[in-house]
Amino acid sequence: MGRLSTAKKAAPRDAASKVAQQRLSVLELTRELGNIAEACRQRGMDRTSFYERKRRFQTQGFDGLKELPPIHKSHPQTTPPETVEKIKALALNTRRMAATGTRRC
Repeated sequence: MGRLSTAKKAAPRDAASKVAQQRLSVLELTRELGNIAEACRQRGMDRTSFYERKRRFQTQGFDGLKELPPIHKSHPQTTPPETVEKIKALALNTRRMAATGTRRC
């Protein structure tokens, strides 16, 4: 009388996989409805984001729907702030000298 369930238990998913699954559901809803605008409206997503996620899903698969790592605020080859200040001071000084330079008669 008691049947064993053949369905596998859902494996615990991390937050990134849950977000990716929600994004995948929009793609699936679009396929069902046949209307991108309506699917985006139902899920509260703009179409630009939809097309970006669709492209990432086509190129990278399920992992492409996960959040991208943040972009670093600094670049390794950024000019140090001290050097920037020296350049600004030199530029301002050059302008002052040009403004008070010699006049032709």
